[in-house]
Amino acid sequence: MKGILKSTNVNPLRQGWCKLLDYYKWTYFLTLTFKDIPKSYTAINRAKQFLSYIERTVKHNIGYYVCMEFTRAGTPHFHLLLGNLEGTRYSKWTKWWFTNYGYARFKVYDPKKGATHYLTKYAVKDGHQSGWYDIKGLEYMNQLTFDTKNKECILS
Repeated sequence: MKGILKSTNVNPLRQGWCKLLDYYKWTYFLTLTFKDIPKSYTAINRAKQFLSYIERTVKHNIGYYVCMEFTRAGTPHFHLLLGNLEGTRYSKWTKWWFTNYGYARFKVYDPKKGATHYLTKYAVKDGHQSGWYDIKGLEYMNQLTFDTKNKECILS
């Protein structure tokens, strides 16, 4: 994909994760935070409920990559890539998350902004820096291929 990774010092495993995620057409990049300070397992269950809620509202399967990280104070929050949601509006989902758990910030995914690189750090960290991540539903998403003649990504 187009040169998001500019450094040659990037972990090869992380580069592999970036290539995998860059292969798919993501619709949204989002951040989920909490009003309270839930335990990790509670936070993960809430994120999974949210993803199930989205699938119920659109009435089809979605693809996602979700990762949990912690603030310096130890509060969990999530970053997600969501796919197979072209033509959808997220205002209902933002309201649902706010009503139930906290703040949701959606952005239309832009592959040039490096979200895949940012999010892959959770797949390769260990020890005290580790977070949690999950990936699901890639089979429901459009795949991108690189057109070498025109030097651009296209849907395959």
